[in-house]
Amino acid sequence: MDLYILGAGASRGSLSGTMCVPTSAEFGEVLSEQWPTWRNDLPALKEVVKHLRLCELKWPLEPVWSCLDWYTKLQPALPLPKPWDDESRQLKKALLRVFGRRCDQLADNISENSTLARILQRELHGDDTLVSFNYDTLAERLATRFGTQLDARPRGGSGVAFAKPHGSMSWALDFNVNNFVNWLSDDGAPLTVSLTEEDVDTGREPLILGAVPVKSELIREVQRICGTPRIYDVIACQWRVLVEAIRDARRVVLIGYKFPVEDVYGRFLIQEGLRLRGNNALSVHYYELPANAVNRQKEIKEVFGNWAERVEYRGAVLEHST
Repeated sequence: MDLYILGAGASRGSLSGTMCVPTSAEFGEVLSEQWPTWRNDLPALKEVVKHLRLCELKWPLEPVWSCLDWYTKLQPALPLPKPWDDESRQLKKALLRVFGRRCDQLADNISENSTLARILQRELHGDDTLVSFNYDTLAERLATRFGTQLDARPRGGSGVAFAKPHGSMSWALDFNVNNFVNWLSDDGAPLTVSLTEEDVDTGREPLILGAVPVKSELIREVQRICGTPRIYDVIACQWRVLVEAIRDARRVVLIGYKFPVEDVYGRFLIQEGLRLRGNNALSVHYYELPANAVNRQKEIKEVFGNWAERVEYRGAVLEHST
């Protein structure tokens, strides 16, 4: 069994120009292109960007999301109330504008000889596991186009095991129906239709996790107190799929995935999967921009340690592979 892990670079490298699906560093720039009036329409988000002294036309997602999260968790330790309001809904709307229905539609523009398409069409086999850390539905839609069956059920079934540890724009947390989470089709196939910004105004929000240091969604007690235990159940099973795949894989293929310093949960869980391997080493292949290849290899060796018997660079994720 091989494990394939998709990161932001997998989507970013598959489309360019006005169709760009941004990495975290490019989020503010793409939001400004897709929603020119966001500073007026999303005033709370603007205040966070201003608070961090970031450029309002070009700002990275991770520090903004982390700031929001820290203010929510640490408010009693701060001398002033948070200088924004309704920030959660506004952030969800911004994320939907960039990664939601827009990306659903962009999936049709991915070339069949792109790196991502070739991997899903030619390399992925029925006993493999595909894990996507992306909020968009590009991989799921591309797999459907090529007839690759993905099975997102926690204990599997038929097809390639599939998980999204950071959630998806197609997963609906419905506050109108006892905090119900709709994240899976009846037949086990992943959901591929993203929510809309209008859904947020009616009490339906995408279930997505930020790359923040403390993920409340992975703390059972927090979710019980908040009355949303289903969130914990859904997210925990996603990570378990990843940990078990790390335990059993003969090879790990990283496609545009980095190991964010904020994502300490992810690093710990991956390393727990490695410890479950005993002395069984594996090979790690990775796709990355040439300029980032050396740093990414250092991260891989740091995270995988002696379990990475072989680390192989396979080039960048391209729109058109040769």
